Amino acid sequence: MQNTLGYDSTPHKRPSHWTNILGGIEKKCSGENILGLGGRRVGCMMQSASISMTGRRRVLVAVLVVSLIVVGSAVVTLVTRNGGLRAVPAFAEGAILEVPGGSASRISVVGDNLEVVVGTSPVATSASIVLGSEGFHRDFRAKTGTYGLRLDSVSGVHAGVKRLTVVVPENGTLTFTLVGEARLVLDQARLKELRLAGASSALQLDASESGSIIDLVQIENVIGGFSTKHLGNLDMADLVIGNITGSYDLDFSGSLRRHCDVSLNTAVGNGTVRIPSKPGVRLSVGSVLGNILSSGFAAEGSKSFLNASAAGGADWQLVVRIDSAIGQIQLVEVQQ
Repeated sequence: MQNTLGYDSTPHKRPSHWTNILGGIEKKCSGENILGLGGRRVGCMMQSASISMTGRRRVLVAVLVVSLIVVGSAVVTLVTRNGGLRAVPAFAEGAILEVPGGSASRISVVGDNLEVVVGTSPVATSASIVLGSEGFHRDFRAKTGTYGLRLDSVSGVHAGVKRLTVVVPENGTLTFTLVGEARLVLDQARLKELRLAGASSALQLDASESGSIIDLVQIENVIGGFSTKHLGNLDMADLVIGNITGSYDLDFSGSLRRHCDVSLNTAVGNGTVRIPSKPGVRLSVGSVLGNILSSGFAAEGSKSFLNASAAGGADWQLVVRIDSAIGQIQLVEVQQ
């Protein structure tokens, strides 16, 4: 239909985006070329294949980009959880760190050449850590619910013993993990339970100071050697030791005022067990691959021994049981 000006007045619909694209392809594929009909079909197929390949490439690129974003996010999250991307400054010497958890405290410390003093306070409602040296950082690798610290490795003039003090509510519980060579000093520690969740490298447990009283001392595993001083001063009701790997020296002398049962699951390495002359003590070994040197002790069979007080009729106030041992065991009586 034409109007007076000669233009077609029939309304036209604007072709869609996909109509333009498909129409363009149709026009390109409908015209003659030097190859004839076969050439037209081949050209159309090649153009269609080109568009199909382009679309596939775009999809593959999109998938690759999304995958890289997901993997990158996972790596950042993992490293951040491990503390790798956190710029955590070192605490200053003398800093006091509050440990959440109330009367049940969980602490881990990573570092070498450490001296950790544990004591209790009747007025404290939660544990705190007083840093006696610089170089300590928060360690976010610690288990959930555990307050973690790590110590920078130092050398030269900055090397030496690094000290910290842990103050726990009286009659509370303390779970402590030590990774690295350390000396643990118990000074008037009045606790319901002290648990050493694991100690890697040599560990010294020093209870030379009197005034402590702990119902249960539990030591899971010690790797690299274990030595103790005056464990009797802890006035324990029970001492449970899981496994010791390396040489060991267990000193039960001190002012033990109540009955105490000691059990050691497995000891691998040569060891010395120091038994006080008083009160009455009985020590037994379940199985041993090695020698038991027991000069001065009264033998009950081949693997059970009494100190002089118990042999004289005194009640057994300290009973020590070693389930399994590989290596030599030296029994030594300590006069007190």
